[in-house]
Amino acid sequence: MRKKFVWMTAVLLAGSFLAVGCAQQNPAGESDASAEPQYANSIEEAEAVLAKENERWQEINKEYAPEIRTLEDGTKVQRTPSEYQCYHWNRPYEKGTSYNNYFLDADNRGCGACHEDLGDALSNMEYAHPTVWNDALGSKLTVDQCMLCHSDDDGYEMGTVMHAVHYGERNGTNFEDRGGKCISCHNITENGNGAELWDEVKYDHLDGIVKVKDVQGEFKFDQDTTTAPEDMFTYDWIHSNYDHLIHIMGKNVLDAELPQDFVDNWEVTINGLVNKPYTAKLADLIAEAERAGVTVTKLSKIHCVDNMPGGGGISNVEITGIPLNWLIEKGGGASKDITGVLFDRREFRTNGEMTHSNRGVPEASFDNVYLVYEIGGKRLDPSQGSPCINWVEGCDAQSFVKQCMGYTLTDEEKPWSDWMMNGFNTYGEGPYINKPNATVLKVPEGMIIETGKPFTFEGYADAYDEAVTKLEFSMDNGKTWTAYDLGQTDPRQWVYWHYTWTPETDGSYVLTVRGTTETGLVSVNNQKVMVTAKSNVEG
Repeated sequence: MRKKFVWMTAVLLAGSFLAVGCAQQNPAGESDASAEPQYANSIEEAEAVLAKENERWQEINKEYAPEIRTLEDGTKVQRTPSEYQCYHWNRPYEKGTSYNNYFLDADNRGCGACHEDLGDALSNMEYAHPTVWNDALGSKLTVDQCMLCHSDDDGYEMGTVMHAVHYGERNGTNFEDRGGKCISCHNITENGNGAELWDEVKYDHLDGIVKVKDVQGEFKFDQDTTTAPEDMFTYDWIHSNYDHLIHIMGKNVLDAELPQDFVDNWEVTINGLVNKPYTAKLADLIAEAERAGVTVTKLSKIHCVDNMPGGGGISNVEITGIPLNWLIEKGGGASKDITGVLFDRREFRTNGEMTHSNRGVPEASFDNVYLVYEIGGKRLDPSQGSPCINWVEGCDAQSFVKQCMGYTLTDEEKPWSDWMMNGFNTYGEGPYINKPNATVLKVPEGMIIETGKPFTFEGYADAYDEAVTKLEFSMDNGKTWTAYDLGQTDPRQWVYWHYTWTPETDGSYVLTVRGTTETGLVSVNNQKVMVTAKSNVEG
């Protein structure tokens, strides 16, 4: 952090307001030539003083110019806008002033001042953290994703955790040695909002952001962009001891396929209120289902309920599996009226008796359930739930039970709607905060692009069980939106979009994207990403 201070001075150019050759008079009214000031060159002198002052400010501007960084992958970024276009009445100096850095110290504020990639910070923690990063998608985590889980009703409140982490015994010295203080993370205001998070409000306060009314670009989308099987999002750590084991051992350790005989001899049980409960080996079930022609291969998505806009908790992959309805029919169908089905997994078998995961679906959703044994035409690896995973379309990822051991039909009343958490809406007490989720990928904060050349943003949109029917883009902080109707999309897959736009002038631009669903839900938490356009991308 900068340690220098520049003393500011005021220059009074009184001479420019006096007439050339004006003489002072003594008390007798006579001219006193000896006291007469000479202002023959007053205009030139004033201009010279102003030029010198401008020169001094240009040196300040250079010293406090926004930092340009080169990230580990070679991408150049400039996190703080240059103030090319800030010719304010109280800032007469050429090319604006260093307001953003000289006054706001913007380069030294926010998570990005210390952390190049929050995903790396979390993945390299000594204490295991849920897998919320997704390098394959190129998602760039921000404090917004952190806030979803670390809310004030979840026990690990953001303020409590982060203040302790940054000022506590383990990291406090390092944080303070690097110049860390309250203003490093917060914006202190007079508007009654108190200590806001700088990263959440910075684009409302920084100078030099170019506003584009009714931004125009070339838009296209598809639903068949897929994620490579090995890069599929997985909710390691949080759901079971099996997930935690994979997380702490490292996915790279367990990427190898399990022995074929282990997979073939894996047993799946259909029980509960079914006429003929049965247990069958997975290999036999697959062979029988293939002979009957009922196996399904299709594109389908997995999306975590805790995935905020900007997050990577989603994948669109090709699955191959056996429909739940066929598994039930093989057992002679339900023996009586049922309410739904419970999902069973290995670690919940206790003393020889099957208990269940805390998930299931109502009978109306049976058509959306598959016992999946291949992803992308390949056998599942352990992180995907090998030998088989329960797959539920139109439901969040918590119902995707790994190492699925079967299904139990029930007539009990269960919290079906709670289990099918299609978007996070503070448990029914407020609006959805991530439904629809419209996300920009692969753009680190302040990514430098070239002025006058097309640049393509890309990302996904999804609304769990609802179709996304419209996407909108803004480059003037939401004052105007450019809308693109998608028609009737398939909610079982994501919408993957591309938006190509050309910056006309040097400067920083902030893109905001939002979505609308078939029932009229509109994104309420809109991701913002900033790019910095330069005519000379090297500097």
